[in-house]
Formats: sequence, structure tokens, C-alpha cells
Amino acid sequence: MTQSELEQFGAQSKQAYKKLLNVLAQAMRVSSPLATTDAENRERLSMAQGLSNKFIDHAVTILYLSRGANLDLPSFRFSFVDFVSMDVLTRASFEAFLTFHHVFYSPQTKDEADYRYWMYKAAGALERHDFPTVIEEFEQTRVEDEEELAQLREKLKSNAVFQGLTEAQRTRFFEGKELNLWRWDPDIKKVLSWREIAIHAKLSEVLASHVYRLLAGRAHSSFLSVLQSVETRKSESQEEDITVTTGIMNPVIANMVREYCGLFPKAQEALSKDSEGSGIVNWWILMGRTLDEFNK
Repeated sequence: MTQSELEQFGAQSKQAYKKLLNVLAQAMRVSSPLATTDAENRERLSMAQGLSNKFIDHAVTILYLSRGANLDLPSFRFSFVDFVSMDVLTRASFEAFLTFHHVFYSPQTKDEADYRYWMYKAAGALERHDFPTVIEEFEQTRVEDEEELAQLREKLKSNAVFQGLTEAQRTRFFEGKELNLWRWDPDIKKVLSWREIAIHAKLSEVLASHVYRLLAGRAHSSFLSVLQSVETRKSESQEEDITVTTGIMNPVIANMVREYCGLFPKAQEALSKDSEGSGIVNWWILMGRTLDEFNK
């Protein structure tokens, strides 16, 4: 790709990013408030919306950071694009989509849907179980968590997927030692990796494995991520980094739109009436699925 073609792709990718965000925001707007009166289903859909809000917050912040940061201090003036934080947020967005896919969108049976949601919810309560209580409100939250865990544990006893776990696995989970069991796949009897969930969501191997691994390295300050930061500052190639980020995020946002609309009928109805929005969503979904062809 020539420099001119890269710049053109970068500009188009940025425009697509904003359009995709707008489509997602519109889908989320029309699906609120929730129509269902069933308390359990309402809670589950409310959490799906909460996860979608988390996703769109990250995505909007990425766009904001791409505009650059400026800060004058007594001894130095900072002016840069915080592409490292953009990558960290890209990874967080990626995982938010994969969680949405696994917990809310892809379950094929009621037992599977219940297991994934109840275990995901229980893992959240267990994560803060041993957190030191500094104020009275934290202690009250802990009491509420204990009550919630007792209810979830009772519900899970009759769940076929949960019954398929070993006694040791069930014990370790409720001891807070194996909290990723909400990603358990009973068919292959293992906890799914993020890569495996991404492949199940039909993302390309490039995104599911190679790109995700690099993003994780950025978040954990791997040597390669530090080297890339140094090289980017030396070459002043920040615009290229922004193009890469939008090129990663666009297929993820497009898939989030598709799955969100698949879960909320009103959102699907609105998307079906938006020919331009549907077109751009479908184009980037296809791009996210066929990236491997460009890597041969």
C-alpha cells in the first residue's frame, strides 16, 4: 500500500468509525427502556445494555484520544497522541464484545444461557469478596453479595452445564480461585480462551490471535510494546497508529452492532430501516472475517 493509499484508507476508516458508533448509539437508544416485564429476563437484558455502554464508552474515548493531548507544565510542554492508551482501550473494547457474544448472544439452550450468565454474575460478586471494607457501605455490599451468591448457587444446582463440572471445579470457583469458569465449554470440557470466543464469533485469525496478542502486550507493558512506542515517537508515525487502531476497532464495532441488534428486536428494526448503516456494518463485518486472506 502506497503512502497515498494509506492516507486515503486512514481517512475512510476514521469516517467509518464515527458512522459505526452512531449506528450502535442509535440501536442502543431505540432499545431503551426495556419492554419485558419478566424480572429475570429484564435484569439479564439490562446487564447486556450495561456491557454495551461500557463498550461504547471505550470506543468514544479512543476517538477522543486520537485528537491528541496538550499539556503545559513549568518545565515541559507535552503534545502527543496517546496511542498506547488507545490500544489498551481497544483491547478492553475487544473483550467487552467477546463477553457480550459469549454470555448474551451465542448461547443455544436455556441451560447454557443460564449457566453463562449466572456464573458471570457470581464471578463478579466473588471478585470483591475479599476486598477490604473501609466504609460501612462496603460491608453492606459484601452482605448483599453473600445473599446473591447463595441464591445463584441454589439456582446452579439444577443447571445441566454446572452439573457437568467436577466437584473440585465447583469448589474452586466459589472459593474465588477459578473465576473464569463462566467461559466453560461443556462440549470440549475446557475454559475457552479469548481467541476461541473470537473465532466462534467468526472473527479472522488475524484479529482473534495476532492482533489480540499485541494489544495484550500493550496493556501489560511487554518489551515489544515499549519498543513500538519508542519507534513510533522516533518516526512520528502516530497517524499510522491511529489508522491501525480504527482498522481494528471498526470490525469489532460492526460485530457489536450486529449482535446487539440480534438481542434487541427494536434495535434490529431500526437497523433494517437504515440502508446506509446496514451497509457499512455488513462491509466491516466482512472485512473482519476475511483479513486472513490478506495475510497469505
